[in-house]
Amino acid sequence: MPVRFRPLLALAALVLALGLAAPVAAQNAPTLGAPETQTDTAAPPPETTSAGGGGLKTWQEVLIFAAGLILLGGIGFAIVGDARERTRKYSHHTGEEVAAGIPHKHSQAAKQRARAKARAARAQRRKNR
Repeated sequence: MPVRFRPLLALAALVLALGLAAPVAAQNAPTLGAPETQTDTAAPPPETTSAGGGGLKTWQEVLIFAAGLILLGGIGFAIVGDARERTRKYSHHTGEEVAAGIPHKHSQAAKQRARAKARAARAQRRKNR
């Protein structure tokens, strides 16, 4: 399709859409103050003798909220318990070392080895000058 016909096609589609929408809008037009005519009369709703609203009673609502709180508390307890267990499992300290304030021995030895290695590297660089 040539490019020059596209705007004409779009304009034709718009005119067609507006032309079809006009009769529908005319059916729902306001009457400008004229009284409305009612064609059908609705019968009053039948009276019911049951007074039940169909909703939950207060004790049922309280029971549901209490169960929700217990569920949330259990989830929180499980999360905290798992976190504490993982901390103990992956910690390199024993409980007595942490309580007494004794530093971890492996980290002290690792620091000493790293310092010795750094000293040896500096000495080697000085020697190679």
